[in-house]
Amino acid sequence: MLETYFSAAKMLGHLRSGPSGPYLDGFAAALERQGYGPEIAVRYLRAAAHIGHVMAEQGAGLTDVDLAAFGEHLRTCRCPRAKGGRRNHHTIYGARLFRRHLVELGLCRSAAVGAAPAEPQLVADFKTWLRKHRGASDATVRLYARDAAGLMMELRSDPDGWRPNDVRSYFLERASNSGVARSRR
Repeated sequence: MLETYFSAAKMLGHLRSGPSGPYLDGFAAALERQGYGPEIAVRYLRAAAHIGHVMAEQGAGLTDVDLAAFGEHLRTCRCPRAKGGRRNHHTIYGARLFRRHLVELGLCRSAAVGAAPAEPQLVADFKTWLRKHRGASDATVRLYARDAAGLMMELRSDPDGWRPNDVRSYFLERASNSGVARSRR
């Protein structure tokens, strides 16, 4: 399946020889099934290979994938095959998707389920509305609803009590710490 995204024998050898190698073909197939385009899939597959090498360097296996440690590694990464260890949302998200793939295979332990706070009903209703009336995919729904729970925690769960100035301040504060695309969402 990797041949769908990579044609160079040297790159295929590098990807398959690393700690993540035995799982990359399955991950590539999963990305294709989920509808990811080739450009994004290549980035996510590179991130999956990269996180495998980083975990091996740190003496951990793929059963103990630590996304926080990987994020820290990316701050100063000079790995030769990781394209300079680019730290962007594709690298982080690709590693997260690969970890999720490993959890589904039963290779990696699942994160603590109880640690996640309960989603407010209004956010759940918004996600349902996006799927039903806009035909949004799961990835799009996650993207659009990502910070909705944070907004509700900050401004209280009842939107009737929100003041326009509070909402504006909330978004301006986050926009100052984000890129243009995330601010628009």
